[in-house]
Amino acid sequence: MKASVTRVGTLLLAGALLLMLPARGARADLLDEAWKRGNDAYFRGDFVAAIAAYEQLDRQNVVSRDLYYNLGVAHFRQGSLGRAIWSFERTLGLDPDDEDARFNLTQARKLAERRVLDKIESAEREALWIRVVTFFTASTETWVFVGLYLGCFVLLFLRRRADDDSRAALTAGAAILGTGALLAGILLLGRMNLDRIPFGIVLPDTVAVKEGAETSYRTSFEVHAGLRVRLQDRDQDWVRVRLANGLEGWLRAEDVGRL
Repeated sequence: MKASVTRVGTLLLAGALLLMLPARGARADLLDEAWKRGNDAYFRGDFVAAIAAYEQLDRQNVVSRDLYYNLGVAHFRQGSLGRAIWSFERTLGLDPDDEDARFNLTQARKLAERRVLDKIESAEREALWIRVVTFFTASTETWVFVGLYLGCFVLLFLRRRADDDSRAALTAGAAILGTGALLAGILLLGRMNLDRIPFGIVLPDTVAVKEGAETSYRTSFEVHAGLRVRLQDRDQDWVRVRLANGLEGWLRAEDVGRL
């Protein structure tokens, strides 16, 4: 199943990318050249060269949804599903409404799931509160909260001027909208709390999770490309991760893409 590559225009936005860069002069020229080199390689079908150029920009701390999206498509074409999933997740982190990235992420996850032979029970199922607060996008939750909040006050204002027959209905309506605004506010607070939790994506197709921060430690279990894990701790080149089902262990930091 192929990833969507409909955003050809995105690949040509070298000028837009440079607007995000704090530096000018030689550094800007270097990054502009890397962006162009990556785009040219992409269109030639040389995804190895495209990835190398795009990752050069990533190492320079260029933050761009277009860069992450292009990296995701290039990795997908190369069969590196873990890195593709990580890149599309980063795209959505900057723009949750990016439909192309969301579609591609879904396809990459489906393909990664087919490759997994031995699944860890409940490893991919997030906690209930996380599923609840992420059911809608952040922008949708914000607009719903604002709409309900303002609607409640509008009805309360109208209630002051209404006759006795209409006042009861306006009061009930304000109560309903106020309750909805409260629930939407709770969702927003939950999302804010979630944003403070560090997560990562497993990058290799299969990698052993160790009991400690050394290769000599016993393997606790294995995880697979694209799995979302919570980052708990770090010890030099190792990170302690926690799965959705509560299992914990250590992975090399290079095997986890931080979101």
